[in-house]
Amino acid sequence: MHKFKIGEVLDLLPSHGSSSRRAGECKIVALLPFEGHVVQYKVQAKTESHLRIVSESDLRPTQ
Repeated sequence: MHKFKIGEVLDLLPSHGSSSRRAGECKIVALLPFEGHVVQYKVQAKTESHLRIVSESDLRPTQ
């Protein structure tokens, strides 16, 4: 079951090895099917023109 909903704005955590604590805000644009036990989303980062596919563990509610 997906924790977040389409249209929700969240913090995208940085990739491993990055010095930043967060990669920036992103908006959920689609809920994707499960890949094994991994919940995935298609997101649009505010600072990027392309879409990303990320796992739920890469997202946090904005503070």
